[in-house]
Amino acid sequence: MGKAEETKARVERAALTLFVARGVAETTTREIAMAASIAEGTIYRYFPSKEQLALDIFLGHHRALAEALAEAQRPVTRLRDKIEAIVRCYCEWADRDWSLFAYHLLTQHLFLALVPDGTPNPVDVLREVIVSAMAAGEIPTRDPDLAAASAIGTVMQPATYKVYGRFEGPLSDHVAFFADAAWAVLAVKSP
Repeated sequence: MGKAEETKARVERAALTLFVARGVAETTTREIAMAASIAEGTIYRYFPSKEQLALDIFLGHHRALAEALAEAQRPVTRLRDKIEAIVRCYCEWADRDWSLFAYHLLTQHLFLALVPDGTPNPVDVLREVIVSAMAAGEIPTRDPDLAAASAIGTVMQPATYKVYGRFEGPLSDHVAFFADAAWAVLAVKSP
């Protein structure tokens, strides 16, 4: 990694740490520069604004997580196995860099509307798996967005609890439980 890439990475990590601790709006470029041990103006060599820096961090994680989830489920064929592969990948992704994961979770309401069309999306990965499973008769047919939201909630809500200190430890320790919960949500028969 060259000096410019190293400096950019330092800026991103400093900003990420501050954004998670204080929020994007409450964090100043001066604080980011101090945390990255650079002059404030250096930030603008890499990012036109603090808001673009925040968005770029979000988009980079959003895209990479979607690609990782798609790759994780690709080699398996049964829906139950796909669910476990997706849940395991999601939890391992969270555990690998909790600050980045927490940032993505906490700022999605700010940035999801700004995601460019065609950008890989973690929700779309699961939705496509669900639509295929419904078409194959593996699970009951229902609104795929509702099914995806409900299945995602079995993992995202515990992750949110972890952000707020109501749940501790690695998410990966609970992959089987989360996968069983997601399966239960998807397999439930309509009344």
